Amino acid sequence: MAQNRLRVVALAFGLLVAGSALAALAQDKLSKNDKNWVEKEVGALITAQEKATFEEINKDDRKLFKDLFWMRRDFNPTTSENEFQKDYEARVKAADENFRGAGNKGSESDMGKIFLLLGGPNQQQRGGQPGSAPGSQPGVDPGSGGEEPGSEPGFGALGGEEGDAQTMTWVYDPNPALGIPNGISVPFRQQAGFGYRMVTSDELTNQLERVRERLVANPSVNYARDENGRLRKADMKFDPNSPAKLALKALQETGQTSEAIPFEVTPFFFRASGGQIYVPIDFVLGPGLNADKAMVFGSIVNSDGITVYQFEESAEIAKDASGRQVWEMPLQVQPGAYKLYLGIMDEAGTTTGTKIVDLTVPELSTTDLQISTILMFSEGKQIGESMGSPGRAFLLGGYHFTPKRQMVYTNKDQLSGVFYAYNYAVEGDKPNLTVHLSFSKEGEGRGATKEEPFMLQTTEMALTIFDIPLSIPNFKEPGSYKVTVKITDQVSKKSITQEIPFQVQ
Repeated sequence: MAQNRLRVVALAFGLLVAGSALAALAQDKLSKNDKNWVEKEVGALITAQEKATFEEINKDDRKLFKDLFWMRRDFNPTTSENEFQKDYEARVKAADENFRGAGNKGSESDMGKIFLLLGGPNQQQRGGQPGSAPGSQPGVDPGSGGEEPGSEPGFGALGGEEGDAQTMTWVYDPNPALGIPNGISVPFRQQAGFGYRMVTSDELTNQLERVRERLVANPSVNYARDENGRLRKADMKFDPNSPAKLALKALQETGQTSEAIPFEVTPFFFRASGGQIYVPIDFVLGPGLNADKAMVFGSIVNSDGITVYQFEESAEIAKDASGRQVWEMPLQVQPGAYKLYLGIMDEAGTTTGTKIVDLTVPELSTTDLQISTILMFSEGKQIGESMGSPGRAFLLGGYHFTPKRQMVYTNKDQLSGVFYAYNYAVEGDKPNLTVHLSFSKEGEGRGATKEEPFMLQTTEMALTIFDIPLSIPNFKEPGSYKVTVKITDQVSKKSITQEIPFQVQ
């Protein structure tokens, strides 16, 4: 049994490595102008995922990417002008005037970049000594650290060149809407010939990435691609009174749901950047939608009552192997408790199904050994993309995995799963993770695999796939089975297990 598994996993690993190599070869080298845009012009704003996407897309799509980039941040798309972009350009001008030094533009300095992202600080602390009341430090304008994106920024006499202090800290007040509920402190240290440079840490990096992600006002404008891997143009129409938006508003105000189009949703959890969690959601529809197109809409509201994400997607509804209508939606949020207000509407806008779901997103960045959701899948197909998109959310390692929605198999099938491990120890910069599978049928042991290393494991990432043929004698009898997945960190000697029931017919 172990030999069968090893043979299949080795093949899967070869496919993943080959896919990564091909994706790297397919990337078009950034032009000088594109490199300047992504690193300098919008370097303070662009998220890590957006940067990765920009670097890997077809060079002819990069102009469209830039248009989509600003559309995503336009908090008032009903107007002809992008107020966010206009405000950002004003901040660039102010940063160039206030933070010049060492032959670089002020907007390209560390202080300039923080100013572009957060506005002026509410408080400025010099030499490690705390300032007075927020915003009252001489020569410091409170700026827009606590204001909504697009409000008029305070371009006061900011700058780190005054005084002889070697250190300075910019302090911003709490702003839950920007993902900094406890505020944020950004320390700088003076460096000869370079002015004030930001003192980075993992926590600060995660906080700033969280702010960048929160400034995306229209996440429904995304970087989805067509069947040829080219970026799709965004639908330029914006109707605040669209049937979907009105249905969503009524759902949130009244809490009354509808089963005219019944559906179930299943979330999965994987660690993402900035301390966030990637949450692909699987929609499975019941009877009620008599077409292969629909409008899928929803909003995600956190425990403070703040809407952190809202979407309205024209969806091509697929069918799985059993003929059920299915769809996938990618989300990315901070760990915590949320309410999902979700709906599916037919093209005519006459029939709507709605649902309210409580969602608890786990914290996967602790010091304890943890794993992502084990995604049981029926098919894995290389598509060469790094970001999930509506309709194709289960994207891991450049492969789209089709979820196994009913854990019912025959002896002709394979039991396949993929998952990540997090927070493992390293020894000599090398982790040592192993996976062991054991099987039982109604409490009776039905064999086990050898303890084998993860397929891919680095200091930053560990992933593995198991692929068990059910044609072997261990599973010849129909009935209820269970696989126990055990992950062991051989460096720290910590282990965790997860059980997955399944049926063999």
